[in-house]
Amino acid sequence: MKTNLEHYKTFYTVAKLGNISDAAEELFISQPAVTKSIKNLEKSIGITLFHRSSRGVKLTDEGKLVFNYVEKALLNIADGEKIIEKLKNKEAGSIKIGISTTLCKYYLVPKLKNFITKYPKIEVRIINKSAQETINLLAEGDIDIGIVSNIVSHENFNLKKLDTIQDIFIASPELPNYENIKTLDDLKKLPSKIFLEKMNISRMYLDGFFKDNNVDVEPTIETSNMDLLVELTKINLGVGATIKEFIKDELDKKTLVELPIKPKIPPRFMIMLSNSKFPLSIAAQSFWDYLK
Repeated sequence: MKTNLEHYKTFYTVAKLGNISDAAEELFISQPAVTKSIKNLEKSIGITLFHRSSRGVKLTDEGKLVFNYVEKALLNIADGEKIIEKLKNKEAGSIKIGISTTLCKYYLVPKLKNFITKYPKIEVRIINKSAQETINLLAEGDIDIGIVSNIVSHENFNLKKLDTIQDIFIASPELPNYENIKTLDDLKKLPSKIFLEKMNISRMYLDGFFKDNNVDVEPTIETSNMDLLVELTKINLGVGATIKEFIKDELDKKTLVELPIKPKIPPRFMIMLSNSKFPLSIAAQSFWDYLK
């Protein structure tokens, strides 16, 4: 049974006012149009909704039952329209962002404050996962947006380039003759190297760089955490590889030094991703447009 929603709205207004003329005036339609709408509704659901008299109309017992349900339904619709209006005005909504702990700390956190200040009613949920796990969550539609530190080739993803980042080799200033470490062969000969673990996207990028330059460099120490890598390098446990933009303070304070190795690792982009199969919500689109 399909019934026009407008018939129910007309029925509700007539029942509330108890008069077809008053209902017509409130709905900005003619009295015959109101009468026709009520008759169509009664025919559609197969019951009489009103007792009619010269003084107006009164709900039948069945009409009272229908009225209770229609009132609840119309109130729910009104509440839904209010929520939709809030979403459109960015006064509600939520975003799930997948990002690694390192990118979150050094890139996302500094940018979140202004976004949250601008859109205080939007709930932001951050899912800290590796790049590959972030991509998997995005592919399944479990997050709205993913941020990773390298180009991802996937026909089902929308891509937006964010900041450029530069991988570098670093050492403690206590390392003797660090300024003489100038080639990849020099790096290879060092007794201790500290890299991220193999499945990390930054490590994969580094290994690709070594392969492109026909050199095989294996670490002595592997870690899953870039902060730990930096700390181990600071205490001169080995030469490390990290992202220059994330250790600016250490380089400025000279607690770490950049090695003058040539060729340099090519720069790469941080990338924001969304799944093209799932349109972004208004809240998620606001975040997508905000990050540049």
